[in-house]
Amino acid sequence: MSAQTGGGGIRGFSLIEVMIVLALTGLLMGVVATNLTEGPVLRESAREVLASLRHARSSAIMSQKQTRWMMNTASRTFQIEGIKQERTLSAAIELKLHTAASEVMGKDQGAIRFFPDGSSTGGAVDVSYKGQTYKVNVEWVTGRVSIE
Repeated sequence: MSAQTGGGGIRGFSLIEVMIVLALTGLLMGVVATNLTEGPVLRESAREVLASLRHARSSAIMSQKQTRWMMNTASRTFQIEGIKQERTLSAAIELKLHTAASEVMGKDQGAIRFFPDGSSTGGAVDVSYKGQTYKVNVEWVTGRVSIE
């Protein structure tokens, strides 16, 4: 936009000002586009782990039998013991399982056990993607499952 000034000169934006605005706009669009494509992968993976852990807890309460939720961090798979449906997360996701020593089944394998009263052995699963992490917690006394 240009406007006449009292001195007779025409005032407007210089080429440098326009280039700076375009560069900043491009940078902002790149950040927004990255967040729109990467964010859902991490959130969805954390929600899948959360839902599976809650399902395992519900199964233990309803069946009145101990139920183990098992994870292999190397293959990014998890399942509820006795249910043949194994879930696999995106190859870009990194996982870390924190569980009781009695539930460690190997270097990359472990479990969280739920009891008929709803309690559990406790633990957490760190779900990470490109430096961002969601922590899915399982409280040992109540068995409550939540995301941080």
